[in-house]
Amino acid sequence: MKKYYPLMMVEGYLIGTLLLFFLGPIDFNYRNKPYFIILMILYHTSFVAGFIYACKKKFIHRERSDEIFSVRKFWILLGLGTIGVIATYNNLMLSETVIPYDFFENLTRGISEPGLVYAARMSNLEQFVNSDSRLFNISSIFFSFAKLLFIFYFVYFWRETNSSQKAFSIIYSFIFVSSGISAGVNSVIFIFIIFLLFSIFVIFYLKKSKYYKYFIYISILIMIAPILSFGNIMSQRGGGFDYFVSTSPLGDISLKTSFEVGDNSTFLDFLYYSLVWLSYYVVQGYYGFSLIINLDWNWTFGFGNSEFLQRQFSLISGYDISNLTYQHRISDYWDKSAQWHSFYGQFANDFGIFGLIFLMVALGYHFAMICQSATIQKSFYAAALIPIFAIMFIFFPANNQVFAFIDMLSYFIFINVFWFFEGKKIKA
Repeated sequence: MKKYYPLMMVEGYLIGTLLLFFLGPIDFNYRNKPYFIILMILYHTSFVAGFIYACKKKFIHRERSDEIFSVRKFWILLGLGTIGVIATYNNLMLSETVIPYDFFENLTRGISEPGLVYAARMSNLEQFVNSDSRLFNISSIFFSFAKLLFIFYFVYFWRETNSSQKAFSIIYSFIFVSSGISAGVNSVIFIFIIFLLFSIFVIFYLKKSKYYKYFIYISILIMIAPILSFGNIMSQRGGGFDYFVSTSPLGDISLKTSFEVGDNSTFLDFLYYSLVWLSYYVVQGYYGFSLIINLDWNWTFGFGNSEFLQRQFSLISGYDISNLTYQHRISDYWDKSAQWHSFYGQFANDFGIFGLIFLMVALGYHFAMICQSATIQKSFYAAALIPIFAIMFIFFPANNQVFAFIDMLSYFIFINVFWFFEGKKIKA
């Protein structure tokens, strides 16, 4: 039964988010109710079927060479990862300089005034202040995978690294998280924490660490920190629960709870406030998906599943496909940029509502193959893929997180390629 544990964890989480959507503190009067429920059942069944089919197949135990710690690889990944982290920092801070001279000043302000920092950034974005270099951003897909791979690498070989390498790893992690704090952006912090925790979780499990079971409980406590940070940022932005109601011009969202945080609020009060906000962020994409079910499908050539890919397609072809997406067509009553639309809604642009059934079969099959390769073949790169799958599944109800940003897209593509060729001998 152990090979089905990943399936049970994913399905348990996703079914839990559906229950939160139906029964949680926010009331979503979602549309096309019978079709929505039927489609969710079909998608989950397809994913389960794909996973089980892969597990039932005779797994070919192709020998893969054990990954050995390489000092050279450590420093290369650190160097490439640092370039990616600094580029992300400059993009988030809308900086015009390559070297962030005001790093500590921005970090201090991000800690003390996260709401004002976020508001200033959004104001600059509305005025089209942009630090992006298109050529650099496009070319960075060939090395951006190092941002996350370095994290997995130093965790995997933590015992083999010396004190200076450990120090550089900690500094790297600090800079990684600092970009999100300085810009008042929650996602950077959540991505780092989720990726790091699942990396440790996978490595402990594969190496049969005696700390494996203890870490499961500790990780739950660790997750409280980013949740409270998220709640603090939302409260600094003036985020009352009434905001949820205002996001639906159709009047489909209402509150089952009334609550305000203030100076006299207890820790549990603030934790509750943070969890309600988090639940809204996590499950709102289901509501967005319900709005597109009865619309006709316009194919988006495989680039419609994220705004990032849509921009790249427009840059290459000169043709803007964003107008074809479901999200653009419902933007008047569920904003395509301000609100989330779920993994299903975004990939429906490329596969159609019913085509998603086949995508879910393929996704379940591939995920099962990765899990088996990690546990049976002890594949380093298969193990490195599991944290990115964790991020994908966690954000399933919200958006297509992995393909929405160049660093995670690069990671997903290149680590899959490295996994496929791992252990293969290339003949001259």
